[in-house]
Amino acid sequence: ASVKTITFYAYKGGTGRSLVVANAAKYLAGFGQHVFALDFDLEAPGLHYKFSDPQRPLPVTQGVVDFFARYKQTRALPDSLDAFQVPVPLPAETTGSIRLMPAGTAPSSAYWRTLAGLNWHDFFYRPGAQGLAVFLELKERIREEFAPDFLLIDARTGITEVGGIATTVLPDIVVCLLVNNRENLEGVRSVLRGIQRCSRPPLLTLIQVVPVLARVPHRE
Repeated sequence: ASVKTITFYAYKGGTGRSLVVANAAKYLAGFGQHVFALDFDLEAPGLHYKFSDPQRPLPVTQGVVDFFARYKQTRALPDSLDAFQVPVPLPAETTGSIRLMPAGTAPSSAYWRTLAGLNWHDFFYRPGAQGLAVFLELKERIREEFAPDFLLIDARTGITEVGGIATTVLPDIVVCLLVNNRENLEGVRSVLRGIQRCSRPPLLTLIQVVPVLARVPHRE
């Protein structure tokens, strides 16, 4: 069965995007759905904090950057994704489940060194680059190994190579969070036009875009 893939994107920070991803995952798990969450905000990762109890942080040992660093080194995908993900503890009465593939062991110095060693431009644009195929294979591996009902992606703010894949190739739905000011509105409008113009791999349906106004101001 296919996995419903939803990317949560924000042009600027401060919209509460990662918290929305975590809350959506917990909400779906509460309805008996099995959720796989993926942190693609590699430069400012924080999704693992949103799933952690302050007294018992999630035992993160590897994540997205380690997955791609291994591919860069070996030119092969690992046999299993198990080492790159962690189950999220949920209340005993919860019938669904959540698994998280974090960005990595951020904010450790080893994480930043690993991230700095990844050249995304070469990964996607050098002759013979396999970047797009590896991202699609990652999604397929998640489907095969964990059979989630939903894949939720926390995407980087702004416009980046990884963010582009997360918003134009992988998802069925893009939830776009924005703040009500001109900078956000014009930036998001540009990104949404890019999503609608992008060429999708064969057999993929058109992306549904859901704009969400965050931090709604309180007025008397």
